[in-house]
Amino acid sequence: MKKLMMIGLAAASLSAIAMPGAAFAGDEDDARVAIAAAKAKLDSAEKAGVGGNAGDVLNKSRTILEEANARFKKDEDRHATVLANEANALADLAVATAELRALETERSKIAVN
Repeated sequence: MKKLMMIGLAAASLSAIAMPGAAFAGDEDDARVAIAAAKAKLDSAEKAGVGGNAGDVLNKSRTILEEANARFKKDEDRHATVLANEANALADLAVATAELRALETERSKIAVN
């Protein structure tokens, strides 16, 4: 569980580090790209069936992505970009959580035998 938390913190830190450089050039384009990337990652995670194994994290990601879209529509492009990157990181965390839970299940099956 600590590894899972560290993965999430690392992903959030990386998105925070990448943001300052992106904020200077084409804020609207950056926000649009970040939102599209987060949406694609969320859709991919949902199609992979991550929802059942890490639904709470995936729902949080979806909520934050909706907020990013709302901020983008209000012309708050930098804030939208930050939120979209957070949603993207949470989608990554959801995938990692699902993989971890699948591995734990597999390990427990092996331990029983």
